[in-house]
Amino acid sequence: MTIKNLAVAALLAAAVACSREQAHVTKEKVKQKVRDTFDISAPLGQADDTAGREKERFDEQWRQLHSFNPQPAPAAQQQQAVSNEPAEQPLQFVERTKKSKETFKGMTADAINSAPVMIPIKGDVSGPSVLKAQIFLDRLHFSVGALDGRWGRNSAITVWYWQRAHGLPGTGEVDEATFRALARTAGYAQAVTQYTLTADDVKGPFTHIPDSPYEKAKLDCLCYETLREKLAERFHSTEDFLETLNPDVKFSELQAGSTINVPNVRPPVTSDQADIAKIVISLRGNSYNAYDAAGNIIFHAPTTVGSTYDPSPTETLHVVEVVHDPNFHYDPTLYHEVPDSEPDAHLKPGPNSPVGVVWMALSKPHYGMHGTNDPESIGYASSHGCVRLTNWDAAEVSHRITKGVPVAFVDTKHD
Repeated sequence: MTIKNLAVAALLAAAVACSREQAHVTKEKVKQKVRDTFDISAPLGQADDTAGREKERFDEQWRQLHSFNPQPAPAAQQQQAVSNEPAEQPLQFVERTKKSKETFKGMTADAINSAPVMIPIKGDVSGPSVLKAQIFLDRLHFSVGALDGRWGRNSAITVWYWQRAHGLPGTGEVDEATFRALARTAGYAQAVTQYTLTADDVKGPFTHIPDSPYEKAKLDCLCYETLREKLAERFHSTEDFLETLNPDVKFSELQAGSTINVPNVRPPVTSDQADIAKIVISLRGNSYNAYDAAGNIIFHAPTTVGSTYDPSPTETLHVVEVVHDPNFHYDPTLYHEVPDSEPDAHLKPGPNSPVGVVWMALSKPHYGMHGTNDPESIGYASSHGCVRLTNWDAAEVSHRITKGVPVAFVDTKHD
């Protein structure tokens, strides 16, 4: 390893510990530990809290946060949205009542796509109407996180930001006017499409991922565990929802040439385009917004931020390094619940890495942005971790930023 690479590795390792609990780990110690490997150290996430997420799903305290005060979008963005919209297409709407209920059960892809839109979309509702709104948002680079055809906090906040950016009242709810605007701007894309699997899709490798970091360290890759998991991530959805769209499919038996129903999500960004000029992260709003040089919001996603993150709203950091497919350095000194005497472990890259498929280091020690091995957790509270995004959202951001892009934090405890 060259002296330059050593310096970069030391900088990255120092920037990724993510919480104030790790402040006792000095830069000198980190430099010593990474001298022979280019890797990332960051606290692991905790066990899945399904009940907690369900409660948070409909928590609307975000509406009281400072950054959610109504503000007009830049005129340039509103004008661009109007000029790029296709001709109006007919849409069928029905009013939602207390007795109304939509379902995916027994519905083909064509039936989902042609189903009337039930409005308003708000609260604890699910079905084709919700999925259509989520797909439009996703394709417009306003991510709702993992698609599941069910409304909630992530979708509501994403709608709020999209409405704000396009001159509509910021309600976080989808009425007819909002749905029509979303549909026009997204080119009336179908919500569900068919996908034919390729040889690369089905070949794997697929690997069981153990819980122990020491067992993980024995693996050649923190790869996908199953084909279902791989396809769910490719199509920005939960694994359960992918099965909902394919009730008669056994994913373990799929072969190249097999056809399945999938959400019609945006294509991945795979080449660098560097159009993001600034990032603003709402800590208590679990929101990640990216702006172009004119101040237009050009990307939004839900994020999960470690509970010990507490930056000052007056400080602005910047991106110092982007590392794709990072190695992960498990350092017990970074976890208050793990004895410091436990040995270190070095984990290979992969989508099931604790930091996902990309690490974006920031200019302050212990701060960074990265992917995740648990996409369904994004947008909800976390006691460990840095600024997490789904792997697909993190990968897109990594191709749209450059070193030096400023990153600001709002809705902090100091606001």
